[in-house]
Amino acid sequence: MLCFGVSIGTLKKLHVVLSALLLLFLGFANSKAACPGCTTFHSGIIWGYATTNGLSEASGLASSGRNPGVLWTHNDGAKGKVLAISTNGTHLATYTLGRNVDDVEDIAVGPGPLGGVSYLYVGDIGGSQGTNTVRPSVKILRIPEPGVKLSWADKPRTPTFNNVDSFTLIYPDGSYDAETLLVDPLTTDIFVLTKQPGFARMYRANVTTATNKSTLMLEFLRTVPFSVASGGDISADGKQVLIRREDTAMLWTRCTNETVDAALSRTGTAVPVIGPPTEPNGEAVAFLRDGTGYVTLSEGIGQPVYYFQSLCPSIPRVTLPLTNQSSFVGGFIQMNGLAVGYPAPVIRWLFNGHVIPNQTNFSLVVSNLVLTNAGQYSFVAANASGSVTNHAVLTVRLKPDLRITEVMPVQSTSPGVPTGDWWELTSFESQPVNISGWRFNDNSGALADPFVLGINLIINPGESIVFVEALSPSQFRSWWGAANLPKGLQIITYAGNGLSLGATGDGVRLWDNVTSDPNNPVAQVDFGVAEAGVSFNFDPVLEQFGGNSQLGVNGVIQSASASDIGSPGRIIAPAIGPVLSIQEIGPDVQIGFDAAFGHVYSLEVSEDLADWSPTGETFQPANNTPIYFEVERSSAQQFFRVRVD
Repeated sequence: MLCFGVSIGTLKKLHVVLSALLLLFLGFANSKAACPGCTTFHSGIIWGYATTNGLSEASGLASSGRNPGVLWTHNDGAKGKVLAISTNGTHLATYTLGRNVDDVEDIAVGPGPLGGVSYLYVGDIGGSQGTNTVRPSVKILRIPEPGVKLSWADKPRTPTFNNVDSFTLIYPDGSYDAETLLVDPLTTDIFVLTKQPGFARMYRANVTTATNKSTLMLEFLRTVPFSVASGGDISADGKQVLIRREDTAMLWTRCTNETVDAALSRTGTAVPVIGPPTEPNGEAVAFLRDGTGYVTLSEGIGQPVYYFQSLCPSIPRVTLPLTNQSSFVGGFIQMNGLAVGYPAPVIRWLFNGHVIPNQTNFSLVVSNLVLTNAGQYSFVAANASGSVTNHAVLTVRLKPDLRITEVMPVQSTSPGVPTGDWWELTSFESQPVNISGWRFNDNSGALADPFVLGINLIINPGESIVFVEALSPSQFRSWWGAANLPKGLQIITYAGNGLSLGATGDGVRLWDNVTSDPNNPVAQVDFGVAEAGVSFNFDPVLEQFGGNSQLGVNGVIQSASASDIGSPGRIIAPAIGPVLSIQEIGPDVQIGFDAAFGHVYSLEVSEDLADWSPTGETFQPANNTPIYFEVERSSAQQFFRVRVD
């Protein structure tokens, strides 16, 4: 028998050591324990094809934080362009960085210095000289995300980014090639992961408080056991980190209050990518902002956008909420919402808490509105995990916002020139209004003998229609000059007893095709004694009718073949190119001009006067006022112009 002797003091010391070792072991085990969470994804389906010829070497991919349904991508290398595409691959815009870059390899979306603003982070982090070359520092460009519209698919835009900040980040311990850029949505930390066999070196920096053109030192964090890292992303909620190369992807789940560094200290979980040969040199990957999965894109023209749906059971959540709406009797509304979850939620609509039969889509159309259609509309999205409800209120008005904006009851003496009384109707609605069968009269006739408008007569938002007595449209255009009238102006001829407008004072009344009450017009105006050849006009700033037209004000012109003045078809002056002034203020250029109410001004730039690109700067003045655009000059020779719509 072997016996060991030990003193009480020794036992106490041994107990302390064992306890310390146990705590150390438990702490180590906890640091390596994976967080609970589902990491199961569908094997991948094609959502569409990136068909633009401008994208042949897709290297990075990011889901827009500002524009639902939009992805940001780019070619690798020094081309200095970032493309906006829809999630089905449709080309929407090609933005110019306006900065010199060496080798852009990845792109990310995340927060930045201004709260509530989503930023693009463009990673000029590659080797810059060719395959497997290295560099001692990298460059990160940070840009506030511009607005992008899916409707641009019809005519893709070519703007230049504004407010581009550039940061140089230096490796503390050597030179590397890198192709993976991550931005932490919880801390705004930037991570660069090197591309090398066997593992990736992980570096961190934070540029939130850094000024433009700053140089910062990267901090080395750890090696990550992932070979040849070629791209990655962090989910919008910060809970998942994804890194990929051509044929493999790994996902790490991040615990609550845990750093990205700590999350990547554990072993990741393999998740699917398509891989070669179907997806050649696949590097680009991005989580969708709504948490429903991720998408990938590979090199080559016309490559598929692959979608990998999360198969984790989740309670539905609203990603596109309903908005309150207002319309008029006889009109229509369309309510659009969206909710996501897994399994895909089942949809039902309610009106004032009662189920609307046979409505199971996220879009609801209500036509031929009546007053009783007003109330609360809701959609309920439900699956096995739970449900979510979203509400909006519909207001139904008796009348659409149509206004009589000009009347000419008496014309100047113009021998040989056919002229006649006319008036103008303008729509201030946000949707088309069908005015077929509507009726109008002067003050004396009311509904006893009105003129009835013909069929298929639609007035569009912002449109003005001219109604003229006894003249054909061609005669009216000859009188005022076709070049002076808006393109496509609708001119309606009318005739009838008692419809002539009184030169000593009268009025115009417009009724819909339903009412039988002459005191319930949709629009009406009254006017006093008229000056021959001068119309009564509408002030678009004060939104008042009744003043005499003044030549040169709010689009008022003199007719082409007489001395009459008015603005048929318009309530504001047509777009006129402003006279520009330009001055340099440090690194910026300031372009000033006089802006007129009712127009939208957009700044465009060119380096050769042949290819003009929008800068993204726009302005819509609330009144006539001097304004200026200020942009950072990005090359030695630039030309600017202002587009007016």
